[in-house]
Amino acid sequence: MTSQGCEVPADAGLRQLCLALRPELRRFLLARRVGEADADDLLQDLFLRVETSVTGPVRFPRAYLYQMLNNMAHTRRRTEARQQARDADWLDAPAGAETELADLAPDPETALLARDHLSRVEARLDRLPERTAHVFRQYRIEGVSQKEIARDLAISLSAVEKHLQRAYHAVLEIRSRLDPGAAGRTGGSDASGG
Repeated sequence: MTSQGCEVPADAGLRQLCLALRPELRRFLLARRVGEADADDLLQDLFLRVETSVTGPVRFPRAYLYQMLNNMAHTRRRTEARQQARDADWLDAPAGAETELADLAPDPETALLARDHLSRVEARLDRLPERTAHVFRQYRIEGVSQKEIARDLAISLSAVEKHLQRAYHAVLEIRSRLDPGAAGRTGGSDASGG
């Protein structure tokens, strides 16, 4: 077997040539600014690829190995460049997102008022009949459809609507006490259950 222009059987010939050319292939990679550790990794990958791939006879085995190694080095560079770009984007995104989220966050007074309103609504829901509070939470918080609630509780769809109306009435009652103009702004659409 020669490495010049003769065909080399793929089974053992390429493996032997790969081992024989290892120092030369390593210099090839180092000349292309591949780090020493990466060069060793690429040479190992090349050997494994030659070992496991099924190819026919190779006319120019030396050039074939150099081209394979060159392609593998380019692929590794592209992959690393994509990873670095993705990591840079990821590292930059949270900082921008934090700024945007901070802009959207309510001021402390508004947040405190919202928590107070929520605790009052929760307290009022706790005073409702258990099933009414359950239906309201399932529908408005969990997003379960009225039909599913009716089926799960073995009640009619109109019974679910009545439970929702009772809960809406309680919530609107609190809302009107906290903000007297709020009940008029709703137009009563929330009380209809939809």
